[in-house]
Amino acid sequence: MTTDAHAAARAFDPARLSMARELAGLRRHDLAEAIAGHAATISQYELGQARPTAETLERCAERLGVGVGFFSSGRPHLRLDTAHAHFRSLRATTAAQRGRALAHVELLWEVANALDGVVELPRIDLGLPLGLQHGDAAHNARAVRKAWGVHSGPVAHLVRNLESRGVVVSRLPSTIGTSVEAFSSALHGRPMIVLTEQQDALRQRFSVAHELGHLLLHPDAAPGSRKHESEADAFAAEFLMPAEEITETFPARADLTALKELSDSYGVSVSALAARGRSLGLLTDAAHRRLLTTITKLGWRTAEPVDREHSGERPELLSRAADLAGEHGLPLSALAVCLHVDVATLRGLVGFTEARPRLRLV
Repeated sequence: MTTDAHAAARAFDPARLSMARELAGLRRHDLAEAIAGHAATISQYELGQARPTAETLERCAERLGVGVGFFSSGRPHLRLDTAHAHFRSLRATTAAQRGRALAHVELLWEVANALDGVVELPRIDLGLPLGLQHGDAAHNARAVRKAWGVHSGPVAHLVRNLESRGVVVSRLPSTIGTSVEAFSSALHGRPMIVLTEQQDALRQRFSVAHELGHLLLHPDAAPGSRKHESEADAFAAEFLMPAEEITETFPARADLTALKELSDSYGVSVSALAARGRSLGLLTDAAHRRLLTTITKLGWRTAEPVDREHSGERPELLSRAADLAGEHGLPLSALAVCLHVDVATLRGLVGFTEARPRLRLV
């Protein structure tokens, strides 16, 4: 029995056991089986109705893949539930998948908080206040474009722009499942947008703009709300494809080649551009249906060809911050010890990839 286990048992925080279990994608019954216990006992631990022994915490830590000190209280942490995040649909995901996704964000917040204490992440400046709750979605999208200095044409480097303005963007591990779509949350001031690996680059851009709309328009999340989803879609459409510009440049005929050229120039999918054209009265319902049929046959609904300009928008803020933290005396191995997670988990959270050029944080 280690000294750390005894210390963790004395300073046990029930919420951290729940978080570690959800991160691992386990039900209470699964964890109970792994440690030769009972699901009801795990529930009592997580509700604070009972306190695990040092030996029990060691078994939990081994099964959940964290250091035993992970279960101790005393460091800042975020606790989310479904009502705090902008999930697009509650029916498309299981409670376990949502719990695992939220636990990922909770740990991500801890990582960002720790890095912010060393290298100071960019201050939050999206051009409009979070949760502004006034004006229509399209009006606010135009206001953000103006604040960002995008007076016409496409919004370039969307993810990089958001990261430089204080938003943490991350990707969910593929192990969480494919049914969890992009979502966002802004508890405790630091807005976060979480993406999936499954989306192609063009649909990812629309998803990012959609989540930006949620962050600006909806201070109180309402998962699955049709009204909120419609408003976020309207924001994204105007933000990426301003009505005035699209009306002037939309092809007179629903020619796929011409539509693809225009959609590439704005960094959106042909299906998104077609939907925009239909909503603006530039494309008839019949022409829209024919176009979607063609796109489906080509396989573009899931894997549309992407031009080089918009092919590589990957989150980089946390990986750059981790690099700088290492230069200031907090290498990744030390940060992993502080957070009581393994280095591989931490590398995944900050998005480390090979051969990354330097990027200055602003």
